Parts: sequence; C-alpha cells; structure tokens
Amino acid sequence: DASFCAAYRFSNPRSLKTRVRGVTFHLFPKTGKIRRQWELALRRDGFVASDRTPLCSEHFRSEDFDRMWQTVRLKDVVVPCIFNFPAHLQRVCVSLTNNNSRLRKLQREKSNALRREKRAKMNMCALLEELKEKNLINGELKDNLECYSGKINITLNILCI
Repeated sequence: DASFCAAYRFSNPRSLKTRVRGVTFHLFPKTGKIRRQWELALRRDGFVASDRTPLCSEHFRSEDFDRMWQTVRLKDVVVPCIFNFPAHLQRVCVSLTNNNSRLRKLQREKSNALRREKRAKMNMCALLEELKEKNLINGELKDNLECYSGKINITLNILCI
C-alpha cells in the first residue's frame, strides 16, 4: 500500500499526524543497484518494491538527508539502515558513502604501513651489513637476524620469516 511505510512491522501512514512529527516519505529509487539494496535492507522475503512504494524517514540517519531546500531529499546512494527487526534479522548497516570513504582511508593506511615496513626492513638490512663489516657480529648471527630485514634464511634448522 502506497500510503504506509514498507518497512518490516512498521506502519507509519502518510498523514498530517506523521508530517507534524517531521516524518517524511521517500519512494524507492527507480532502478538499479541502490533500489535492490533498499529492497534487501527491508529483509522481507521475496519483497519487490513498486514505483509507488514509500519508506519513511525513520529508517535513515540524519546525515543521509539533504535539507538545503524546502523539500527534504535523500542524498544519492544512501541505503536505509535503521530498523526494529527481531534479533534473528539484526545486522549492522552502513551507508555506501561511508563505506567508500572508510575503504579509501583503510587502503591509504595500509599503503603507508607497507611503506614504513619496507623502510624498516631496508634499514635493518643495512645495519646488519654494517655490524658484520665492523666485526661486531659474526656471520651466523647476521644470518639469523636477517629474518628481521625481510629475507628468509634457514640457518641451523631455524626458519626466520
């Protein structure tokens, strides 16, 4: 029914009463991946939204809305994620925009960590070489310590990785 929110066990009607409470209604995206994500977010077996199926604003986070204009609109690529599901249907849901920015941040952190690790291994390798040249360590100890420089050595049945 196009006059009620389509969420599981939810029956906010489109009415003056809900409008006064600040509840807005938003139609499912017309096509594509985001529409399917909205449908799946509802966790209703076999549910397929029509072009007139509404979802109320109570299923979106405040940052999902563009309130710059007179009409409250949803930002692009947001997916509803606030529901009151029974325990067996609960799971964490995060908007795609947050996922993308979080993913980029994690990729950048990983790249930085790999560069730091490479620098540390190169420094360790140079340090071991210098200690060996100055006869401050013997060859066997140098070989055993090279595992910390990123080299893999098997010396005296010891595997360093």
